[in-house]
Amino acid sequence: MVKKKNKHPIFMSAMAGSIALSSPLAFTLPVEAISKEQFEELQKLSYGEHHESVVHLQKKLKTLNFYQGTYTPEYDALTEHALREFQEQHDLEATGKTDEPTYLKLEEQLDTHYKEIIETVGEKVQHGEQSNRVKQLQEALEHYGFYRGEVDSIAGPVTKKALEQMNKSYKLELDLSNYNRMVQVAQQQSQTQQRQSQNQQQNVQQTVKTSAQAKTEPASQSSSVIQTARNYVGSPYVWGGTSPSGFDCSGYLQYVFNQHGVSLPRTVDSIYYSSHPVSKPSVGDLVFFETYKPGPSHAGIYLGDGNFIHAGLSSGVTISNISNSYWSTRYIGARRVAN
Repeated sequence: MVKKKNKHPIFMSAMAGSIALSSPLAFTLPVEAISKEQFEELQKLSYGEHHESVVHLQKKLKTLNFYQGTYTPEYDALTEHALREFQEQHDLEATGKTDEPTYLKLEEQLDTHYKEIIETVGEKVQHGEQSNRVKQLQEALEHYGFYRGEVDSIAGPVTKKALEQMNKSYKLELDLSNYNRMVQVAQQQSQTQQRQSQNQQQNVQQTVKTSAQAKTEPASQSSSVIQTARNYVGSPYVWGGTSPSGFDCSGYLQYVFNQHGVSLPRTVDSIYYSSHPVSKPSVGDLVFFETYKPGPSHAGIYLGDGNFIHAGLSSGVTISNISNSYWSTRYIGARRVAN
């Protein structure tokens, strides 16, 4: 059982990347960790703007059931309406624009929302369970920085460890003894899921092994990959886009390499972890950056002389240089895919 304590808001409680701000409130940033510059950007968003921070805002509003649209870097009428509705319900100035009081209230409500999920679901989940409530629990634990695995809706040891850490750190006094009580059906499900997980792990390991065996010099088809990549300069950026009519960054990489018989995963972090690290990029290698969340979240194809081609949020497919002040501070390394 949960021992009820005096309720109080937990502001941005995950510890990743905390920063001091000129505010009467002291807090730390959520696990999706934004920089000070990004926090400032989130406080100045309004209708008509086009920025990756808009997606952050939409995700938060959707979690709290205010935003009903699809994620897009465009601050459209749906986003403005959702924010204005949030402001009205929380006695804030309903401008439809972000500001510090609005963003702090948003984070406060997210903390309350996720904490309630953990208190409600945490005692009921069983090891091996696969369900929507497990997914909600994992997302809540991820918000607080305790869950670092894939949000796969399966209650395994990673979920249990994160739940135990949350329980201890926030003194929730949840009774977690139910977690390891497995009825026969749940046990059978767990065994099936374990086999599936092992197969997936073997596939990833084989991909990594194949990538590690790639030649250390630039791939022989690098020049043709580069030429293909250049063919789409000017194609617009579209969130989730995978064709010349509109690309996001990973959709662009996947499309270009697919034309040369190389299959890439759909997301930037999956591409990163299934490719082979190199000490410095050669022509045709992939270069990765940490932008709107911790870890690899943006990538491009290296052209040489510090230049790389990528699907940029504001410019579509374009060529940029790693020495640029924005990219140089976010660069996390280069990796090579197998021929």
